[in-house]
Amino acid sequence: MAKTSYDVPAVRKALRLIELLCESEEPLGVSDIGQRLKLNKNMTFRLLRTLHAEGWIVQEDGPKYRMSLRPFHHTSKPVARMNLRTAAEGPLHELWRSAGESTYLVVLDGNRMLVLDHLDSTRDVRIAAKVGARYRLHCAAPGKVLLAHAGRSLLEELANEGFHRFTVHTMTTIDELREDLAKIIERGYALDLEEYADGLLCFAVPIFDYRGQVVGAVGISVLTLYYTSERMIEVLGSKVIATGKRISAALGHAEKTEVLACRG
Repeated sequence: MAKTSYDVPAVRKALRLIELLCESEEPLGVSDIGQRLKLNKNMTFRLLRTLHAEGWIVQEDGPKYRMSLRPFHHTSKPVARMNLRTAAEGPLHELWRSAGESTYLVVLDGNRMLVLDHLDSTRDVRIAAKVGARYRLHCAAPGKVLLAHAGRSLLEELANEGFHRFTVHTMTTIDELREDLAKIIERGYALDLEEYADGLLCFAVPIFDYRGQVVGAVGISVLTLYYTSERMIEVLGSKVIATGKRISAALGHAEKTEVLACRG
């Protein structure tokens, strides 16, 4: 028996047309749209007429076409209903069930990170964390994620305050942190290798919203009793990265680049 296909090519073509008009800064004509989307003139015209009749596009002299605000009228509603905790709840719990380790969601709160959600490790020896608690940015993986994307002024503010040394591994100079934050931006994730506490390792990634701005971080913390840093990256890194992408996608983020591999 032939496998049934539920794909609707016309819908897919209409979506590509909508995306093209949304990305274009100038109105586009039928021929230009057809060439870019590799559609014949008849199909392009039919799609445009249908979208125009529904109020999704506006026709200008030429004739040329641009997007109307009708899509925003509809898409703004789920965006308004979706907040970070709502978007993160399912993916965060799936990550925790898969890893069984301390799993958390944090946001930037002034010059500290604030824990929005935390799921305890299933190990006998566990890492303590408290929802609502605030922690320093410079020595924890999720804090460094937020700091890396916050801009120079926050780093300079923290430097003026002074970087408290928690362990022998804590970075306490602005030059050290600048170098580490640049690596975080490049590779897409942050590590805490016993910088906040002896025996504690962390892996965290940013969460992006529909504007492409970082609105939080998700991560996992483990103990050196059970993991080396290499094993943490190898076993848990891809899971945390995938979770960050899922939450970001739920917030409307359209990813343009891929993290190719986890590397320390």
